[in-house]
Amino acid sequence: MKKLLIGLILILGICALSSCSKKCDCKAKYNGEVVYEDTVDLQDGEKCSDFNKTVKIPAIGVNAEVQCKADF
Repeated sequence: MKKLLIGLILILGICALSSCSKKCDCKAKYNGEVVYEDTVDLQDGEKCSDFNKTVKIPAIGVNAEVQCKADF
């Protein structure tokens, strides 16, 4: 039981530290092809997912998106 509790504390600690990343790796894609990559510095209270955007226009075949993930 003691080992389980220590393991749980370690896992929670690792998760807490990984969620405190101050940078995001962002990729801009046009019709599935990466056209631009950048690193964004986060301000207080911001999350990587705040920068995710998607624009789809099926009538003319346009699919543009920006996806950001935490920089480990």
